[in-house]
Amino acid sequence: MRRRGFFALAAGAALLAGCGAEDEPAGPLVDRLFLLEPAADGHGWDGIARRMASVMVRSGLVRTVMAADRPGPLGSVSRDAFVVPGASGVPGLAGVPGVRGVSFAREGRLLVAAMPMLAAAEIANTTAVVRATTPLARLAGDWTALVVPAGSRLRAFEDLAAALRHDPAGLTIGGRLEGGSDHVLYGMIGKCLGVDTRLLEYAGYLAARDAVEALQVGRVAALLGSARALLPGISAGRLRPLAVSSGGRIEGIDAPTLMELDVRLEYSDWCGLLGPGDMSPADRDAAVVLCERLDATPHWRALCAANGWSRVFLGGDDFRRWLSTETGRTRGVLHELGLATSSDTTCWGGCVRRP
Repeated sequence: MRRRGFFALAAGAALLAGCGAEDEPAGPLVDRLFLLEPAADGHGWDGIARRMASVMVRSGLVRTVMAADRPGPLGSVSRDAFVVPGASGVPGLAGVPGVRGVSFAREGRLLVAAMPMLAAAEIANTTAVVRATTPLARLAGDWTALVVPAGSRLRAFEDLAAALRHDPAGLTIGGRLEGGSDHVLYGMIGKCLGVDTRLLEYAGYLAARDAVEALQVGRVAALLGSARALLPGISAGRLRPLAVSSGGRIEGIDAPTLMELDVRLEYSDWCGLLGPGDMSPADRDAAVVLCERLDATPHWRALCAANGWSRVFLGGDDFRRWLSTETGRTRGVLHELGLATSSDTTCWGGCVRRP
């Protein structure tokens, strides 16, 4: 039986544990913060709410944090008020309840968001994340690597591209859960290659080890996954990287970017923070400042470095505009993959490169 994930920190106790004075702001920006991560097991950002809460308290940004990443009450907040069932076990977003008459500085409530949540809302045909909440900040990104077994006949990305153009259904590509970041990226790659996205074969796996095993025994021809998670297999020579989804080369992975391969696409599995949809302008500004301060702390930078995440901070209106655009291109590819019933985009990429 899995215990409910619940985590609470008080600033005084945590700071006594060894946070240097140089890491602290003039005073806590929030007295009491509720932080919820409605992520399904197997999602790449599992447990991020706990670690984010620890950083906030150790850095003196908040006085007390209550964080949860499992079903169950969060103070006076029920997890069910935040999420509704989505596709493939990934929760979709129903909305974040605010606290009427209470300022964010006194009691704030934030939701940890990531790309799979955005996709799940589109698959479930619920209100889009960008409209159901107040977007605050994008904080971190996790780049994807496309790999094959060391002995694969696909020696380079061009071999895989040629095979897909010849027969889009001829190869099965594996990755994380269906409808998640890897699946969406595969659809985008197919679109950019000019193949019929509806014919692409994809196999989703709950655990990374299951996906790697499927690759090694030949159930899938190639695998899309977190570059940091696949790095040990690449370094050991068991996996051969064909491409990475980042804007630049990734240290330790000898593979070109998709952009270098004339696939005009840069893609990251991102993580950020959202606020209640009815947030006042003053509370929204205060929450954005909290996100900015979090991104600037040495503790957050150390956490990102230790986990191989890229700091890709984007806050306030810039994040809201980006999230709206990202929702559009995600909705478009999910529709073409047959996972979403509706699409208001007819050409989201402009990246099609015909042979």
